[in-house]
Amino acid sequence: MKTEWSKISLTFLFLVALIGTLVRSVTFIPIPFEYINLVHAHSHTAFQGWVYLIMLLLLTKTFLTENQIVKGRYPLQFRLTIFVVIGVLVSFSLQGYGLYSIIFSTLFQLLTYWFTFCFFKDVKKVRATTPNSISIRFVKTGLWLGLLSSILPYAIGIASAKGLNGTETYNSLIYSFLHLQYNGWFLFVVLGLFFNLLDRNGIPYVEKFGTRFYWLFTIVVVPAISLSLLGMEFSSGIRSIAYVSAVIMGIALIYFIRTIPIKLTTYIASKSSWFKLFFFTFLVSFVLKIILQCISVFPFFETYAFYNKPIIISYLHLSLIGSISFLFLALLIEKKWLVLNGLVKIGSSLLLLGFAVTEVLLALTGLGLFHSQTLLIMGSAAMTLGVLLLIVSGIQKKPKHGTI
Repeated sequence: MKTEWSKISLTFLFLVALIGTLVRSVTFIPIPFEYINLVHAHSHTAFQGWVYLIMLLLLTKTFLTENQIVKGRYPLQFRLTIFVVIGVLVSFSLQGYGLYSIIFSTLFQLLTYWFTFCFFKDVKKVRATTPNSISIRFVKTGLWLGLLSSILPYAIGIASAKGLNGTETYNSLIYSFLHLQYNGWFLFVVLGLFFNLLDRNGIPYVEKFGTRFYWLFTIVVVPAISLSLLGMEFSSGIRSIAYVSAVIMGIALIYFIRTIPIKLTTYIASKSSWFKLFFFTFLVSFVLKIILQCISVFPFFETYAFYNKPIIISYLHLSLIGSISFLFLALLIEKKWLVLNGLVKIGSSLLLLGFAVTEVLLALTGLGLFHSQTLLIMGSAAMTLGVLLLIVSGIQKKPKHGTI
């Protein structure tokens, strides 16, 4: 497994951004694909092609030795996953949910089982060598939540086969799956990598508060599914669970903030400005995301949280791009997998600017204050071009240390 393989993950991110731009341009440009099929291809490729593959690279590089990587056949897993994700991208684009897309999605899930089993087996030695275990706790919990979330697609398939598409049962399964992916699997792994980043750089933090944050965040992740279901007709039966989940999540956020050193900016003074931009955008996005989750429990915000499409998309992008992807990009810079030349700096600027513009525009549209489809398309195109520049100019072709 070579460090330049992160270029492959970024290529899938580019395709995700490109599809997102095409979807937003559908009223201006004829597209030879069904709109809903492209939406499915967009989300599945984002999860499986970008997030999962970059997680595989970062987790193995961060927590395993080169010998473990070879013996665990992680390079083979990575290659097979590339093939499967291409199948996912093509099949969903052409047919949406159908025979081939289900086959490729199932194959992908089997590969994640293989990776999780191998990683759990190989990472046992980490506790003996890592001075602080918060990072590995988050990572392992995230992988367990990934396994839990993998059960739901089978239930979704059964519900679909019984003609329940569009019903509250079907939608509840979809929302539960997305919650366990966004707020469980992906986010917990990201938080594990975040605490590992602090550990590796000798950045002091309050371990006691970090541990409390971990336990509260872990305890609440499954009950917090209720926050995603408050728009359902049966919401009155789960509202009390949602209120308790929001309170626990709010307390967890307070502990997270108290965990972070006040002089964090001073501690990372030696890092590049681009690392800092991605890193602090991640922190702000994560805090804002949790606050939005907590306040969604109040009836006043239900219309926005569950029935307002621009607001929902803005929140989902805040989660996947701001709270997850930007930490990955910060780590690519910190590990010097991204070389900070001129084109990478321009690409990073376009990516951050496009993210900010589209988030603000979606929020303003949802609030009924301002709407411009042209500006939204331009923001998406900026992110797409930004990622492309990272790919063509920012990956080391011959990294100093060769492999991971």
